[in-house]
Amino acid sequence: MNEIVNLSKKRFTKYCEDNTTFEESINRVINHYFLQLGNRTNILQAREFNNEVEEQKFKNNVKRFETLFPAAAKNAFLKGYQLCLEFIHHPETQIPDNLYTDPNFIKDIPFALANASEFELYEIIRTDETQEFCVFAVRTYEGIHPLLEQVFCEIAFAGAECAFEHERLEKGFELEKGEITSLIKAPIDRLFAITPSINGVVVHAEEYCEIWNLNWNSKVTIDDPFIEVAEVTFIYQTKDMIQKNIEDGVLYYSILYLDTPLHEIQDRLEIRVKLNSDFGAPRPMEQVEMEYILNEIIGKVHLQAQIPIENMILIQH
Repeated sequence: MNEIVNLSKKRFTKYCEDNTTFEESINRVINHYFLQLGNRTNILQAREFNNEVEEQKFKNNVKRFETLFPAAAKNAFLKGYQLCLEFIHHPETQIPDNLYTDPNFIKDIPFALANASEFELYEIIRTDETQEFCVFAVRTYEGIHPLLEQVFCEIAFAGAECAFEHERLEKGFELEKGEITSLIKAPIDRLFAITPSINGVVVHAEEYCEIWNLNWNSKVTIDDPFIEVAEVTFIYQTKDMIQKNIEDGVLYYSILYLDTPLHEIQDRLEIRVKLNSDFGAPRPMEQVEMEYILNEIIGKVHLQAQIPIENMILIQH
């Protein structure tokens, strides 16, 4: 194991030190799961207190939560990273070269690691830092333990995927390049991350219309990577198309732009989100997580398709 620890240190020095992209990535993971735990423990909501002692106790617990969780999360990430390196470099592990260039194989890593170990992942990735946070959280916040286990396992799997990516770079392989959609510029031949817990996949693409399915990713649902969270439909209308629809008397557009002069109408992207039930989901989809997902989608569309945010309209049902 010492060899793996030393190897992971070398890899981190080579690929992660002074790497702003990596720092942004790990901070995104930490912030995402902090939001999930913070929402479950009700530390993010405004509240009233009966007295100053109760208020101070709450603030002290929140401060400790904010201090302990990032350190615990980084340790879980590192343990997952080391676990993947140990798996890859085990004499019995044979990974064909073509899988290093397959953009979808990395999503199989959590499944491979879970099946390769005789112990539960949560037991393997525990460190002093994760244990300190978990003991504090369980004693302080009722009913948090199941989500804690899930969160730290997901973070560890994120570390494992990072290790596999670094192994690919070490071997000098490049991911296969694929086609992208004309509207949102999303890849059509691979899963793509929306949040650390949710992936997207293109199921339909035309010039002015695109449909994605959002699924819990394999870090969350190891045995089934296609438990659907929502369907997202993108419909793009140029201002000329909208103006013509109004002039033709199309009721939907006539009502939508009732008080808008024709010359002020701009291009518009409708983002229609249809949520699925929680059946089979690893955890209930809380409103705070759904809002996070929607914000990530809007940001991704703005960045990839160069569509101004003010030209987007979100319809959730």
